[in-house]
Amino acid sequence: MATGVSTRWDGKERPRPIDLRAPAYDGWSDAPPRHTLLICAAPRSSSKRLARLLLGAGLGVPMEYFNENSIGALTARWSIHRREYLAHLYVKRSANGVFASNLQQAQIEAWPYRTDVDSLFGGAAVVHLVRADKRAQAASLAACLLTGEWGFDEPARPAEFSARRMRRAASEAMAIVAVEDDRLERWFAHYGVTPIRIASEQVNRADLAVVADLASRLGVEFDRDGADRMLRCDTGPYRGHETLKTRLLEYLE
Repeated sequence: MATGVSTRWDGKERPRPIDLRAPAYDGWSDAPPRHTLLICAAPRSSSKRLARLLLGAGLGVPMEYFNENSIGALTARWSIHRREYLAHLYVKRSANGVFASNLQQAQIEAWPYRTDVDSLFGGAAVVHLVRADKRAQAASLAACLLTGEWGFDEPARPAEFSARRMRRAASEAMAIVAVEDDRLERWFAHYGVTPIRIASEQVNRADLAVVADLASRLGVEFDRDGADRMLRCDTGPYRGHETLKTRLLEYLE
């Protein structure tokens, strides 16, 4: 373990988004974070896996802070207005001098306080996570749109949908996938950012190369033991809805 670097994760089980919103992941930072790391990605690009590996490494407490589930849960628990949200994230959700967040372009677009977005991108290290197989990405997204299940837990029941619903979901998912990366590129251009390009396939390898590279780019040490424990916990493949995703591929020819 690197001296002075530790993770807020308990090292036991792979955390779900609902777990990460809990008080156990809160902390207190007297000083502003020294580093900001933004993981920008379209849906179903392994961004949550990368966030978990970074969490294990002690590189912040990354999660999707700007989706409505997180915003609603955290502002309610902290009894704050949304105008105060980013300031509280910096104080309560930084770790080892790093604030890290997953971001989708729709979340950036929807956030009403533009100065917060300016703050996030100002001086941040920005990752653009890209999945090469767009058909597989769209099939995975379509399965989520149909079932409402986005995590890695096994589905509660077999998923059965009409051909019409599957065709519609596949079309919607492919339309989203087709434009998401381009829209992110526009944000990067707006903020003069040259992102670190990382393929989803790199994130899903059974090693810590991506974590080590990002720590090196930030110029910080990381908790190698914690990252290695997370790597062992975060094993795949995720079996949920594999049959459904295979069927959805038929509508993505």
